[in-house]
Amino acid sequence: MKLTVIGGCGSRSLMLAKCLAQHAEDLDITDVVFMDIDKERVRVFGSMVREVFSRIAPYVQYLCTTNEKEAVMEADFVITTIRAGKEESRIIDERVALKNGVIGQETTGVGGFAMALRSIPTLIYYCRLIGEYSNPNVMVFNFTNPAGLVTQALRNQGYSFVYGICDAPSGFLRQVAALYDLEYFDLKVQLIGLNHLSYFTSVKKDGREILSEILKDSRLYEHTDMRYFEPKLAQHIGCMLNEYLYYFYYREKALRNIQKIGETRGERIKKINDHMLKELGQYDAARDFDKMLEIYSEHIYMRESNYMQGETSVARDEACIPRFELYTKDEGGYAGVALAFMKAKITGTKGEMILCVPNHGTVDWLEDSDIIEVSCNISKNGATPKKGLYELPECAKQLIRTVKCYERLAAEAIVERNTEKAIDALMINPLVNSYSLAVKLLGEYLEVYKEYTGGWTL
Repeated sequence: MKLTVIGGCGSRSLMLAKCLAQHAEDLDITDVVFMDIDKERVRVFGSMVREVFSRIAPYVQYLCTTNEKEAVMEADFVITTIRAGKEESRIIDERVALKNGVIGQETTGVGGFAMALRSIPTLIYYCRLIGEYSNPNVMVFNFTNPAGLVTQALRNQGYSFVYGICDAPSGFLRQVAALYDLEYFDLKVQLIGLNHLSYFTSVKKDGREILSEILKDSRLYEHTDMRYFEPKLAQHIGCMLNEYLYYFYYREKALRNIQKIGETRGERIKKINDHMLKELGQYDAARDFDKMLEIYSEHIYMRESNYMQGETSVARDEACIPRFELYTKDEGGYAGVALAFMKAKITGTKGEMILCVPNHGTVDWLEDSDIIEVSCNISKNGATPKKGLYELPECAKQLIRTVKCYERLAAEAIVERNTEKAIDALMINPLVNSYSLAVKLLGEYLEVYKEYTGGWTL
C-alpha cells in the first residue's frame, strides 16, 4: 500500500513520519512518499524522515521528492498538509487584518479567508492530479487549513474522496482523560460544530454521562486548554469548548492582546522555524541524526509552549506541551487520526473518531451538504456521523449557523472568483461584521494574492 504526504517537509514532518513508521506494519504500508516544493526543506527534513523510517520501519520504501505526479502516482492514501505562501503569507494575512482592526488568526475570520484564497486553488490542482493518477479508491485526508472551509470547497467540486481531519479534538480529549488517569479512548464523546468551532455535548465513561462533573472540576480550567475560558461560560453553555472559540467569545481581548505584544503568531512561528531549519541544515542526517533530533525537539517545544499565549495572555500547562522523542509510543496527532480511519477501511475494524464530513441529516439546523466537524462511526464503508441528540443552547447553534453560512459563501466565492459572494461572506463573519471592512479587506488580499486567484480583482 502506498501513502503520500503532500507538503510533507514542514515543521511537523518528523512527528508525522514517526506515527507512520510505528504503524506501517499493522497497516501494510509498503511505500511512503513525502512530497514538497521547497528544495531546502526536502534536503533537510526529507533526509531526517528517511532516517526515521530507516530506524523504525526499514522495510518501508521511502521517497522524498518535489515531483508532484510521481508522488501521487498509484497512491492509495494521501495526506495534504500544505501552507501555500509559507509563513510569509501568514504574516501578511495577520498584518492586513490588524491594520484594519480585526483578528487575523489563520483559520478564523479574515485570516482564514486569506489562507483559503491560497489553499483552495492549490488543493483543487492537487485533487485533479490525484483523481487522474492515484488509485481509483484513493482516500485523501485534508489537514490543510482552514480545514473545514477547504474541505467544503473540495467536496463542492465533487471530490468526495476528501475528508477533513484535525488533531485538536483528540489532543484535547487526551488532556481531559489525563485528569482522571484514563486513556482518551476510555471516553465516549459526542462533538458537533465546525472545524475550530466545535462543542463537546456529551462525555461518557462506562456508559455514564460525566460532562457536567467535568465542567465543575477546577482542574479542567488549570491543566487543559479549557484554561482560556471562564468556568461560568462553559457551565452556561453546558459544553467543553474548542480552544479557537476564544476568538469569538473573547474577541476584544484577543485583539487587544495581539496589538499589545506587537508580534503576531505567524511572526513568532517564522522565527522559530527559520532558526530550526538553519541549525538543522548544518548537519548530515546520515551522520548526525541524534544531534538533529535534539535541535528539532527543542524547537518544537518552543513552538508549542507559547501556543495561543500571545492572544490569550494565558500560558500553557507543561502537561499540554508535546516533547518529541523518536522511540516513545506515538500519541497520534493528525497522522493518528488519518491512520485510525485507514485501519478501519483496510481491516474492517469499527471505531469512533472526529472528522470533517458532510452533515447528511445529523442536525436539522444545517444543510445536508454542509461540512461539519462531528463524532463519526468508522468502518470499511467509510465515516458516518453519529446520530443522537446534540444538545446545544440556541446561542451556540446560531454561531455555528452564521459561521457555516460564511464558509458556504467563501468556498463558492473563491472557486468562482465571485466578488459579491466574497463580500457577503466576510460581511457576515462575526469577526468582521461590516460591509465597508469586508470590501477593504477583500481588495487588499486580492491585490496581494494574484498568483493564487488568477488575477481576480474587485
